[in-house]
Amino acid sequence: MRFVYPVFLLSVLLISGCTNPAQQNQPNVYYDVLTYVKGQITDLSARKPLTRKTVAINEKRNQQTTNEINWSRELELFTQVDINKPALRSSYQITRPDSLTYQYTLKNSEERLTVRSLLVRLDSTTRKPGRIEAVLQTKNPLYASERHLILNSGPTAGKQWGLQEYTVSGFQKLPLFDKNEFFVNGKVQP
Repeated sequence: MRFVYPVFLLSVLLISGCTNPAQQNQPNVYYDVLTYVKGQITDLSARKPLTRKTVAINEKRNQQTTNEINWSRELELFTQVDINKPALRSSYQITRPDSLTYQYTLKNSEERLTVRSLLVRLDSTTRKPGRIEAVLQTKNPLYASERHLILNSGPTAGKQWGLQEYTVSGFQKLPLFDKNEFFVNGKVQP
């Protein structure tokens, strides 16, 4: 009986010593935009709402109304706004102008990162995102681009909270070529 307790204690210490703290889930530092956007992709893919979509590249403009949208591809840039990766934990300045607004701005020392700023404004009643805005920039000797993202949410026809409108605008520029400006806007019909 005297040997059981030390063996048990040694077993507990060995098992707890094998746990890697880096693998444990750490709480998010920034607002969890990725989970919200993925939830919207799942909901919109299931509902297939009628959506009026406008696309413009430079001077050419096209508009259509459809319920056949690949929402994973359509909202892909919004999933790239996820700044809750472990390597980014201290990359952004956090500002809280009020209790409903989260504002993240890239620190000057982190210029290599794509997401330059992120703003999440919550609805006062539901505490769910009412507006998400982000600026993404990429700049190197071969390529330059800037994208402004806006996602507006609110009550949907089923009285659920969900995406109502999204906009992606910006430009891309390659050396020796003209700058291409683009604009995409989608309005989900109630």
